Amino acid sequence: MNTRSDLEISTRTIDAEAMKRLNAEIEAKVRAKAEREAAEAEKRATITKTEPEPAPAAPSIREFLNNAPIKSGNARILELCQKYGIDIDKNPWPPQFTKEGELELSPQLLAKVVQLDFWEDSRRAAPNIAFRSALFPALKFKEGRLFLKQKQLFATKGGEVYFTGEQFDQSDLDVYLEILNFAKPFPLGTPVRFSAYSMLKALARSTGKSDHTWLHSVLIRLCGGVVDMTDHKKRYCGGLIQNFIKDEITKEYEIVIDPKFAVLFGFGMWSTLDKTQRCDLGRNQTAKALHAYYSTHTAPAAHRYETLAEIVGLTDKNPRKAKMKLIAAHEELKQVGFLSAYEAGPETIKVKINHTPSQSRHLVRKIIKTRRQRQPKGTG
Repeated sequence: MNTRSDLEISTRTIDAEAMKRLNAEIEAKVRAKAEREAAEAEKRATITKTEPEPAPAAPSIREFLNNAPIKSGNARILELCQKYGIDIDKNPWPPQFTKEGELELSPQLLAKVVQLDFWEDSRRAAPNIAFRSALFPALKFKEGRLFLKQKQLFATKGGEVYFTGEQFDQSDLDVYLEILNFAKPFPLGTPVRFSAYSMLKALARSTGKSDHTWLHSVLIRLCGGVVDMTDHKKRYCGGLIQNFIKDEITKEYEIVIDPKFAVLFGFGMWSTLDKTQRCDLGRNQTAKALHAYYSTHTAPAAHRYETLAEIVGLTDKNPRKAKMKLIAAHEELKQVGFLSAYEAGPETIKVKINHTPSQSRHLVRKIIKTRRQRQPKGTG
């Protein structure tokens, strides 16, 4: 009996010690788990504090346009969204357009929109300072081009132009006007895409290898030339083209225009010209330069031949030859329908323009304003 009791006591002692050890192991595991969980929680809290907050969701097209600082292009963007079936409430800004000659807007434009004003599809536009100076002169093709360094070019009163680079001419202006027309619907600083073929067709030129080579050389010239010009309200210094790339397989160009260039379109200091009339003038650079210059006027006064020669950049040293060339160019302008008449005197020439509807309205407002100013004030 004693032996059995001793055995039971011994067994109970062993079981108690085993349970004690087991409880200790369980408690240790619980403490270890709690410590791990606490460490992980602290780590997550640290990561949450150091990680940047997620970027806010892009606004819808409608929200962005409503808050855009410049709204002159909103109507065109909404029109294109409707054309391509883009829901302006469900789709984020910017909308994506991939049609030839149109732009693919980048997210960097969310902060600010800088756009050109709108003009009719049948017309082309540029700042007045480009039309009223010798920036795009009527060069003789056989004479070649000069490389100029900070050369002051002739400009009419109120303008000032300095140029560094290979001289431009009126054919360069043809290309530049088309580029600006492509860029018209969208913010500047975004790529303007077009094929070499479509540009050449827009210019009414052939599409052979030599024409492609010519177009590429024009774009290089426009990109390389640096202009420093002002209308004494704003001054712009830089290239007419900021940069461009070309797809050698598809022959497509992607061109960027500096958004700061838009300052020259401010204060209404820009004009449009009739594209069809300009195309009809062909390669007559003198007539094209005069066409651009007169397009900035509604009722031009008589001009001296020497002044017109400076404006269009004629290099003829013989005044008589320059005068004959200018008169012939005015006749060309009459033939294409830009001028209804002109009077060529010994020293000056005066023109009468076939006004566009908007020019006619402007002229009427100007006449009414002048008449009101001349009327004596009432004595009460």
